[in-house]
Amino acid sequence: MSLPGDRIRELRQRNGMTLDDVAKHLGINRQAVYKYEQGIVTNIPLDKIEKMSELFCVSPGYLSGWTDDQPPEPQFPVTQEARIISFAVDKMPPADRERALKLLEAVYADYFEKEEDKIS
Repeated sequence: MSLPGDRIRELRQRNGMTLDDVAKHLGINRQAVYKYEQGIVTNIPLDKIEKMSELFCVSPGYLSGWTDDQPPEPQFPVTQEARIISFAVDKMPPADRERALKLLEAVYADYFEKEEDKIS
């Protein structure tokens, strides 16, 4: 069974994220994430475990090393741009989030139409 730090590092790298990306999502500095990964800090606060679980789409039990359930494979490569947009949208109030999504849909209308055709 892997240590939590090994799993955090593996999931971060698997998702193409940097220490800074994870730190920003958790609201902490990159050194704290590094210490989690290196096992220097072993008593990771529950709220940070929960946020990392959501970020990596795994259970808190898997992240903590209590279960060996395999995390799902990423369905598509996540680019730096996609992560930036995701983090920004996550912090927006609902009204701003709705406006941002409408703007993206308007700018990329052709793409969205093609994707809807594939789904139908």
